Amino acid sequence: MTDTSEQLSLNDVTDYGLCFACGPRNPYGLKLHMEREDNRVVAKFTAMEEYQGFPGYLHGGIITSLLDEVMSRVSIITHNRWSMTAGIDVHFRKPVFVGQEVTAVAEHVETNRRMVTAKAELVLPDGTVAARATGRFFYVPEERLAEMTSGFPGLSRDWMR
Repeated sequence: MTDTSEQLSLNDVTDYGLCFACGPRNPYGLKLHMEREDNRVVAKFTAMEEYQGFPGYLHGGIITSLLDEVMSRVSIITHNRWSMTAGIDVHFRKPVFVGQEVTAVAEHVETNRRMVTAKAELVLPDGTVAARATGRFFYVPEERLAEMTSGFPGLSRDWMR
């Protein structure tokens, strides 16, 4: 069982750092930095041209990744446990343009013994919601965490608190 006396980090500052969404060492990644604001997870992101679909428009897969990543951290702020995506439902409402800063915000919806449900919005600078999502995230068992992090001692120490 995870020791809940020390809060897990929302961000990877370890020897791994290669996650596409949040890894600071992934040269192709989004390099998201999550912060806790009350009971929400928040990350800001500015779309670069490498992440466009149609010319000048942020690709929907990147929008989905932004929402997925902030929702995945809800299990940390609510239960101090890592989780992985079981399912996600995204609704695109407004376009996001290359060069535009957006804010992804996620919060807890409900929990059962095996998973957390979260919801998220991607918000444009003027406060307009560009996309909404709901996701279900299953808790990663301790044995699986140990297996996944075995080649990265710093990540193992951080994830196995």
